[in-house]
Amino acid sequence: MRWVRLSPLYFVASTAMLVWPLYPLLGDHIEPRVLGVPWSLTYVLLVILANTAVLVGLYLSRAVDAVEAEDEPRG
Repeated sequence: MRWVRLSPLYFVASTAMLVWPLYPLLGDHIEPRVLGVPWSLTYVLLVILANTAVLVGLYLSRAVDAVEAEDEPRG
């Protein structure tokens, strides 16, 4: 249940990593190249992969379903 509460904070932070002022500091460079791909594209892909990993983790843990089941009234 703790992961469900922390996940919105993670997604806000990961979105902040893709917009001003963090992106120009961390990801707005062509060099170095990673496997021939510019760093700026690699940076965006890494953030997307991290978001995907967190979503898969939440899905596999079924944490969201457990919280919704607790909120439903019985009867």
